[in-house]
Amino acid sequence: MTQTSQPGREFHSGRGKKTFDRIPGGFYLVGALVILFEVVTLGAVGLALAVGDPSDDGASPDKESRPVEVTYIATGDHPSVNLTVGEANGNHESHRVVILPYRKTVELAAGADFYLDVRSREDQEGGTLTCTVLVGGKVVQQVHSTPDSSSATCAGSTADAPQRGIPVPTLTPGASPLPEERRLTGTVKVPDYPGEGSPVIGTVTDSSLEYAELGGTWDRSKTLDPVFDGFTRKQEGRQRALVKSTQVDEDIMAAAGGTGELRGVAGAVMDERRRYEYPRDQAILVDVASQPLKVDGHDAWLLVSEIHFHKRGVPSTMDLNAVLVVDTGRVRPSVLWVVLPETNKKLWPDLNTLVASVQVR
Repeated sequence: MTQTSQPGREFHSGRGKKTFDRIPGGFYLVGALVILFEVVTLGAVGLALAVGDPSDDGASPDKESRPVEVTYIATGDHPSVNLTVGEANGNHESHRVVILPYRKTVELAAGADFYLDVRSREDQEGGTLTCTVLVGGKVVQQVHSTPDSSSATCAGSTADAPQRGIPVPTLTPGASPLPEERRLTGTVKVPDYPGEGSPVIGTVTDSSLEYAELGGTWDRSKTLDPVFDGFTRKQEGRQRALVKSTQVDEDIMAAAGGTGELRGVAGAVMDERRRYEYPRDQAILVDVASQPLKVDGHDAWLLVSEIHFHKRGVPSTMDLNAVLVVDTGRVRPSVLWVVLPETNKKLWPDLNTLVASVQVR
């Protein structure tokens, strides 16, 4: 018996109408909108989870942009140093001369790099130097100079963790600030320094000049090689006291304008002595006397200056320097240079003794 297929059965309500025909057409649109809203909402949530909430990692934009307090500290046994401080990206501030101890507090962006370089000045190498950087009052880096290095450099990030067990350096008072430069333009007589001074044990003849040879704590006068020493005669005393003499060389005459005007020559000699005998770019000249003289009937000029300086290992921070330039009748004048340290003021009357003793020979 062959079975024939029956037509698909339709579902009817009791009234004989199709079930879906009973749903109003507007509901289809509402349902589609609801489904679309759910899809968009779920997609946004998924994207947020994938990207992450900035507030979850504890570093919101507001927190990242908030500046932090950074303190730079430089210490050591040098009276003064060359120092460079700032950010490691090249925004540095260089100081040619900084008196130790040094401390400066600035604000840097969170995560910024810091930089502090402490370096010994020319002819003051050796000793100890230390750089220290604090972030938020805590030490994050401290570096000491090594025996074969005359510098200490701290470089890192403000985000670096504090280092435990490293105390903040004690900032004991260092060298006093140097005074302002002062050069005399008028005439001021040299003072008569009180005291007995050193005894005179003989005379020295050099470069057409004759002057007293001092005794007491002074060594005997010696000849010098002018090629290496720049002078032809020298007498040394304690604590860096010096008496030297020679004929003014051509370079100094040129620096004075080449006219032979004695006041200008005396100033040029003083400037040269500061440049070669004291820490470069640090020694400060303060003139205390500048006057014309007659030496055995010859024109002369006396310039007396305080040279203030800071030099590692030297207890004196000021030397009394005197330059006496005498026109002896030769092509170039002769000069007597005297150095008397502040730490040995009992020798200062020797300046008056020496100047009064000068004769032309």
